[in-house]
Amino acid sequence: MNTPSFDLGTFSGYKDCPDQYSAVYIRQAKAVKIDETETSVRIAVAESMKDETGKYLASFHGTKTVEYITVSDSVFMEFIGNVMEADAEALRTNDFRTPDDTSADFSLDAISSSSPVANIINGICLEAIRRNASDIHIQPLENTVHIRFRLDGVLHTVKTLPKSIADAIVRRIKIMSNLDITEQRQPQDGRMNVSIQAGLSAESHNLRVSIVPVAYGESIVLRFFNIQGSVMTLEHLGFYPEELNLLQQAVKVPNGLILAAGPTGSGKTTTLHALIQKMDRSTKNIITIEDPIERILPGINQIQVNYDINITFDNMLRRVLRQDPNVIMVGEIRDTETAELALRAALTGHIIFSTLHTNDSVSAVSRLANMGMEHFLIASVLRYVIAQRLVRKVCPHCRIETAVPAFFKKLQAAYGVASDTVYEERGCEYCNFTGYSGRTVAAEVFAVNADTERMISEHRSAAEIASYARENGMETLEACAVKKVSDGVTTINEVLSEALICNTAV
Repeated sequence: MNTPSFDLGTFSGYKDCPDQYSAVYIRQAKAVKIDETETSVRIAVAESMKDETGKYLASFHGTKTVEYITVSDSVFMEFIGNVMEADAEALRTNDFRTPDDTSADFSLDAISSSSPVANIINGICLEAIRRNASDIHIQPLENTVHIRFRLDGVLHTVKTLPKSIADAIVRRIKIMSNLDITEQRQPQDGRMNVSIQAGLSAESHNLRVSIVPVAYGESIVLRFFNIQGSVMTLEHLGFYPEELNLLQQAVKVPNGLILAAGPTGSGKTTTLHALIQKMDRSTKNIITIEDPIERILPGINQIQVNYDINITFDNMLRRVLRQDPNVIMVGEIRDTETAELALRAALTGHIIFSTLHTNDSVSAVSRLANMGMEHFLIASVLRYVIAQRLVRKVCPHCRIETAVPAFFKKLQAAYGVASDTVYEERGCEYCNFTGYSGRTVAAEVFAVNADTERMISEHRSAAEIASYARENGMETLEACAVKKVSDGVTTINEVLSEALICNTAV
């Protein structure tokens, strides 16, 4: 069987093919006609059924030339869930009551003959994985249900389903994540594991499930966690060489506090994981306290926060200090008690990694002071603050050159960057027609030295400290964003949307 290029996952014209196989046969035999003439027929067939089904269909079509397109089982499942089961007629006539599969392990390749909603959800998950989505949002509205994917940090509506199947979707997700299907008034959180057959082995995916009651039903958000996947290195995250040099120094400090700062979703935890990976794990006892554990770090003890049983950041930090640690990562400093414990631990010889929600690096000082930390204590332990944002990279396949706007030329001049052209996003099949593909980090690294330590102890303002740091070589988030655009990595529109630069002409 040959395998010409064909996108079965979006093949909505299958009903137009003359004498198409019945829906029952398509599901069971995992084969569907693509087109047929008087002398030939083209058939898409799933990998697992190519021999059995292929042999039968060759004889079934008699003297006609049969051409096969072999697709993976997951692609065929995507066709079943996203095209067949989501067809308008099928949505009107199918029975969307209780799903038939209540097992603990869910294969996205498996086609259910009795539960259309199971096939629809499998198809949605498979498409999200194929498009490298980080989240799936299932949003109930008055008359419809919107399915949205977060791609490179931005939500895109990919499908609209009728409101009539909303309850069945919620029940199915609750069964898959072992939640209470009878509870509709209270929020619920859970996890579910799904797998895709990839050759001789299965590819597993872990999803965190959040269900919240809203005006028109229950809103569902599924977040993918590739827990067993490899940890990205600092080099792959997109830091510039001068930033990498400072971060290489950060992992060599004997003690102190190292912070990653930025809003939710800015990649702070990923950066801290990459920093920890740079340390000698064979000679150090490294412990992390996370909510949730997003990725397994080899050779490191990781603790999952669980508020239901009092496993909190501050409570576990007290216990962990009795485990003779060299390095502790606290997922987030979000209250006074955790902040005080973290700073005291840093003062007594430990290396503490953590995150804060601040807009820039120097503001971490003010944030800790607002939590009640004494300035002399902050000055004594703070070593580095990495403020960062994630910006989308312009798609290299469809980007278009454009002249540098006047306001951006002023920014380039201010930061000593030169570039005659910059790029704009366009959109093509490689980037799902978004104009962007992947993300990179824009960062500023504030390294505390003797002078800035003295300024912190003297209660100097964040503006004064930031001004001194810039005068002594600290590259700001805005400067980094200007370089990313000038280097052709991202676009002006993207850094404007992330508020990394200011267009005074607007």
